[in-house]
Amino acid sequence: MSAEGIRRDEIDVFVLAGGRSSRMGRDKARLELDGLPLAVVIARRFAPHVRSVRLVAKPDSGIEDLGVPVVHDAAPLPALVHGLAVALAAPGSEWRFVLACDMPAVSVALLEQLWVVAHAARAPGSVARLPERADPEPLPSLWHRSIASRCGASGGLAARDWVRAAGLATWDVPPEHREALVQCNTPAEWAAWLGRRHREDS
Repeated sequence: MSAEGIRRDEIDVFVLAGGRSSRMGRDKARLELDGLPLAVVIARRFAPHVRSVRLVAKPDSGIEDLGVPVVHDAAPLPALVHGLAVALAAPGSEWRFVLACDMPAVSVALLEQLWVVAHAARAPGSVARLPERADPEPLPSLWHRSIASRCGASGGLAARDWVRAAGLATWDVPPEHREALVQCNTPAEWAAWLGRRHREDS
């Protein structure tokens, strides 16, 4: 492996949109940003830079109307690792960048950074770690599809266990990239992020 820049045909992006959104009170994939559903905004952000962008959702989610290709997570209960397993097993390129549909600020620059970290470490992927936390964040994360054979059913239901089992490289996030890891689980968190974005744009 080399630490060259990302190559479009080697990466697929998977946006996890299969959660219940119980704390948000509405479907997070459909939160409106710039007049579009958030999942569509995220998909369009990455589409010019990667081989494909797909949503990962439950078969009964009804999310197909968003116009973004969907792969289905048929596991009966919601868990991050079920969506991750689907992303790793789906047909496509060697590398998979996985994020959640409630992460509005994840950027192409962050994907590029994780690509460099993984290749420089000769690791099968990479994750980010915030300085105040001992463990890395499972999302967003970059995975080589071969990792599926190391995790799978034996990996358990904790995403951080999958990260450890896979041997992903860790990137310690500098202050200027912290906002890219924001996850909006509640209406208050969504409103706070929108407020920060408005202040930055004004």
